[in-house]
Amino acid sequence: MSRSLHPASPHLHSSLPRRISSDPAVVPALIAFAIFYASNVGPRLLNAAVRALQTRDRLRQLPSMVKHILLSALSRNELPAFWFFLLGSSVSTTRIIERLFPKRRLSLRQSSFLGSAIASMLVMRWHQRRVRKSVAVKQIESVVSEKLDHHDHSRTIDTTLFTFTSACDYLFRRHILARNRLPISLNTCDMLSFVSSSSVVMYAWFYRPDRLPKSYNTWITRYADLDTRLLDMLRLAQQRKFIYGVETGMAGILEPMTKNLGLPREYGDPVKSIPLPCVLIHENMAENCEMHAVLRFWKAFKAALVIYLPLNTVLQLRNLRSRTPILAQIAHVLKSSARSSSFLGLFVTLTWYGVCLTRSRLGPYFFPKAKPITWDNTLGPLLGCLICGWSILLETPQRWGELAQFVSPRAIGTLLPVSFDEAHEWFESLVFSASYAVLFSALSVNRSNRRLGVREPNDVRLRGMMGYALTTIMR
Repeated sequence: MSRSLHPASPHLHSSLPRRISSDPAVVPALIAFAIFYASNVGPRLLNAAVRALQTRDRLRQLPSMVKHILLSALSRNELPAFWFFLLGSSVSTTRIIERLFPKRRLSLRQSSFLGSAIASMLVMRWHQRRVRKSVAVKQIESVVSEKLDHHDHSRTIDTTLFTFTSACDYLFRRHILARNRLPISLNTCDMLSFVSSSSVVMYAWFYRPDRLPKSYNTWITRYADLDTRLLDMLRLAQQRKFIYGVETGMAGILEPMTKNLGLPREYGDPVKSIPLPCVLIHENMAENCEMHAVLRFWKAFKAALVIYLPLNTVLQLRNLRSRTPILAQIAHVLKSSARSSSFLGLFVTLTWYGVCLTRSRLGPYFFPKAKPITWDNTLGPLLGCLICGWSILLETPQRWGELAQFVSPRAIGTLLPVSFDEAHEWFESLVFSASYAVLFSALSVNRSNRRLGVREPNDVRLRGMMGYALTTIMR
């Protein structure tokens, strides 16, 4: 046997890294794994560090928690492994398709679409089976099955929905640019998409929180910064279990809240207080509804600024070598942070002012004979849901599309069944396969055009979480 082919040959060992790096399927797969591994462990490590600083016991447990987080993300059930196999198999399958069908029979877009569609269908079905198996293990280990999170299928459906909305956004904008017949601008479409999606998501948060992922529901509740007993009251009112002037045994929900706020106990009794005083709905922050709205805005603004200011500062650090004066960069960070914080603050404010506007301003004025419970059981929160999304007008039009792409998958998710059976999983696989193939084929064509120095007419960049991730992977 020649020296160059011997298993122990240094020449063979030194050529392995070059062979691996030259394989077009390996590099995208590794980049995909790194991106989704970082997105998986990053927030969890940050949350573990914050919780560890609260008590000494948790601080001592931090090393073991970090180890668990880093190792659990390597599981084949998690997204890093899913995207590793997906990208690797997509590139490999596309190359096979190209060899079976020469370019004179299939274009690059067609071969990329077909190859990635086949690969994504197989990988998604494999991933669904593994997730289903892990859920079955949880059911065996759980003493009471109701303790399980009803959104176990969200580990796959979230990926599908974000991929689906990115693909729809790409096809819509590409079609509009080709036809040039839309009576309104694309930015206006983004704005209307965000407003409508926000309405659906917030209505689900008020009345069907089980339709939202648990973490997302918790995130909204934290920024709303309210006593959850008020939410319970609104939900019971919609279910006709909280009725003014009728003893239904629900006074115990809000009476402890009145004690905590230093308000008279009867303020929380629906038999004695018809309707509930606004000061209770305001959590004793102010008696006037407009003053309460101002205070809500300020609290939400400060909470958002704590996040946006460091985030924009980190993003701006990438431009330190630019010729822009340092004072101008600082001003840009402050302006961007204030704008985004104002957007989130106004979003929270409009949600709650819609409730107040209905129950204490518009409702009694235009319909004085209507029962007070009419405004509390649905119409008040509904108006808040309908107007909160218009806070997007405080953001720049360039960000409207990003925000719409962030919210629209959650809105679609509220319309889906809470649990999936085999038929649902097959349909999800088909939707994901077609959506992913659209994105993958678009990026394959774009990358080929860049190498050739050609620009395809009416082409648009991908947006949304999955669009940006795939663009980074296949750059």
